[in-house]
Amino acid sequence: MLEQGKRRVPVNGVELSIEVGGAGPPLLFVTPGWGVNIAAYRGLRPLEQHFTVIWCETRGTGESTAPEDHDYRLSTFTSDAEALRDALGIEAWWLAGHSFGGALVQDYIAHHPDRSLGSILLCTLPAGDPANFDEIVARGTARAGEPGCDDALAAMSTVPTTDDEALQLLADIMPLYFRDLDACHRFLAEIDGMSCRVDAMVAESPQCIDRRVADGLLSTIDVPSVVLAASDDFVCSPPRGQIVHNALRGSKFVLVEESGHFPWFEQPEGFWYGLHRAIDSLAAWNLDDPSNPTSSRPRSASSEWDAM
Repeated sequence: MLEQGKRRVPVNGVELSIEVGGAGPPLLFVTPGWGVNIAAYRGLRPLEQHFTVIWCETRGTGESTAPEDHDYRLSTFTSDAEALRDALGIEAWWLAGHSFGGALVQDYIAHHPDRSLGSILLCTLPAGDPANFDEIVARGTARAGEPGCDDALAAMSTVPTTDDEALQLLADIMPLYFRDLDACHRFLAEIDGMSCRVDAMVAESPQCIDRRVADGLLSTIDVPSVVLAASDDFVCSPPRGQIVHNALRGSKFVLVEESGHFPWFEQPEGFWYGLHRAIDSLAAWNLDDPSNPTSSRPRSASSEWDAM
């Protein structure tokens, strides 16, 4: 039984800030790794209906300490997670992440499948495959003229040098992350305590990425997974989510319509309906059973789930 509440756990020369809540099998939820803290994910608390969730701020994020050697490699995040699992005395767990946090989860399950009960990948991109900046710019530019988007597009070229500047940049470009500007304003108003550390922003740099996961390692893993995408996500588009889905044996794909990068906030009813349904389905599967529908189902651009 995990001790509920908040504390810091020493691993690999840093201290990770975690908070434990909920009941059920253990699930590690990690922040995206590039500096934004756990405050952005308060809306995902209903996960505690299914799991005992370990809400974890990655190294250099929020109340977790920063590494003296400035090591934000993908492999190091995986090493931190494995050291945390060992420190907490957990034999195996589920893992979940949003955006680049989903890439961290993919790297972990690829290297520690025996410790992975399943994964929940929200609005993510393929691990080991850095975000296609040209695609992101194109999808963002296509929204020129929409309320709030012109100023957001202008801010994208800003290079922050301090934590305050990094947080301001997030606020400035946030309209692009939402389909609806009113939802963006409500999100920013409700996310009290959101922070971002500029030093950790290097985590998505090519030199920090391990390409072996993108080059086929993930497809060898039998880990039941949910891959959820949002129709109007400009940074982790549905086709990127489909790449992850197609690489993972035993995955369910869920598409939430009329939403940007934070579908649990913008379309909560559709998001939770699709995610709860997928989690319940995965929990009922026996991956060793030859009759398992994942063993023979076709891999195509369409999903076996209706759009939510």
